[in-house]
Amino acid sequence: MREGIRILLKLPIVAEDRNGITRDIALVRLIPLKLKRRGVETRIVLAGEATSSRVELPLLKAVARARRWSLELISEQVDSVDEIARREHLDKRSVRRLLRLGFLSPRIIEAIAEGHQPPDLTVFSLMRRVDLPLLWNAQEQAFGLR
Repeated sequence: MREGIRILLKLPIVAEDRNGITRDIALVRLIPLKLKRRGVETRIVLAGEATSSRVELPLLKAVARARRWSLELISEQVDSVDEIARREHLDKRSVRRLLRLGFLSPRIIEAIAEGHQPPDLTVFSLMRRVDLPLLWNAQEQAFGLR
């Protein structure tokens, strides 16, 4: 059986049959859907709805911070991840995990900025993802954007 929600709509027919019994018309529709976890919340994703329709500000903010930090490191405005961690009042491990987001494909960043990222693309899922590919094509393919 396919995953989804079954909707049953029963409509009475105005006319009665020979025995005086009112008949019903029953319309049944199965709407395919899946439940997807997004951080601490669960969302219903209807079939065919591959993307969300709202901008996730925490995700956008995390990507922006990571890009800024990576540019600071590359341009030698800061000496190390430790310096960023002290300045941002974060632990070094969190900074390192977030820093990977500074190297996301422009297509993924554009999808995030427009609110069209896949439902399972969250700050939490990106930070936990150890196997985030370095190649942009591979990243896009991993998140279903290709």
